[in-house]
Order: sequence, then structure tokens, then C-alpha cells
Amino acid sequence: MKTLGPVRGRRGFSLIELLVVMAVAAVLMFISMPVLMTTLRASKMRGVAQEATVLMRQARLDAIKTSAQAVVRLVPATPAEPIGRIEAFSDRNADGKLDAGEPVLGRVELPSRVSFKEPGGGSDKSSVFGFSDNPENSSLPNVARFQSNGAIEKIGAFRFADDSDNFLEVRVEPAATARIEVRKWNDTKSDWFANGDGGEAWSWK
Repeated sequence: MKTLGPVRGRRGFSLIELLVVMAVAAVLMFISMPVLMTTLRASKMRGVAQEATVLMRQARLDAIKTSAQAVVRLVPATPAEPIGRIEAFSDRNADGKLDAGEPVLGRVELPSRVSFKEPGGGSDKSSVFGFSDNPENSSLPNVARFQSNGAIEKIGAFRFADDSDNFLEVRVEPAATARIEVRKWNDTKSDWFANGDGGEAWSWK
């Protein structure tokens, strides 16, 4: 009869092996973290610009559908409301203000670490290029006023930035057709361009 020897247990990892694995994982994380953070920032910026574009188109369609005016405006953050937003409403009496009974078409809140800002450093009111004066208060950001024929009263753009100074704008021009386009700021050329213009893709800091 064959005598069985003692059964040896499975060999585990040594402390040195575990430390090596942890060190390699830490190095990989250190290398990939900047890329991941850049991707997250780009995603936030693209997301808010896309939502603002949809809101603009919704306002334009409402103006045509109701044969009235529709307004898109920035609402900067305040101590009482710490999150800035973009909102659109149907301006049935064409006074440029959101009055009681006028439908709010939608709102887009700014994600964390994204603000209303333009490359020169201006924020809130100064971040808006063009558009129409705000009838509620001249100190407030200008507003986009879509007419009943689908045109924009004055061309312009709403501009956003993240905490790494990546800038996007949602621009409306020309006035007659009110074409809405998202553009990114090019530091080298000091100009705005749509993704793919001239074969150039957006890059992010």
C-alpha cells in the first residue's frame, strides 16, 4: 500500500511580490491620472456646450411655433444661488423679461469647475459676446432673443471655461438663419474654431 506524504499548501505571495505589484500599480495610476483628468474636463465642457446648443434650438423652434419671441439668458451664480445656469423662456409679450405665466422652456446648470468666462478674463456679463441688452438690468449679461421668423435679433455667443482655461462658446450667426455652432478657443491663433475646421481637432489642457 502506497503511503501518502504530507499535503503541501499552495504557495502565497511574498511581501516583496505584493510591494512590487503595488508599486507598479501606483506608477501606472500616476501616469494615467493627468490623461483621465483632461478627459473629464473635456467631457464636462462638451456636455454643457451641447446642452446649451439644444436649449438654443428649442427656444428658436418655440419662437417660430408660437409666433412670439423666445429668450435665452445666462443667470450667473449668486450667494443665494451658487450654481450658474442658462435658461430659456417663451417671451409672449416680447419685453425680454421672464414674466408671470410665461413658460420656461428649459434650464442648464453649469457643472462644477465650469464658469461663464472668456479668454480675456471677463466673467458673467463680460463673457457674453454680442446679443441684445438685458432689459431687466444693464448690469446683467446680454440675452439671445429669437424672433418669430426664427432669426436672432443680434448675433452673439455665450462663453464658458473650466479651471484649466479651456474655453468653448455657443455662437449664433448669421442673424437671418440663426445658425448655432460650438467653437473652441485656440490660444496659438487667438481665435475660435469649430472642431475639425481646417482639419484641426480640438485639444485640451
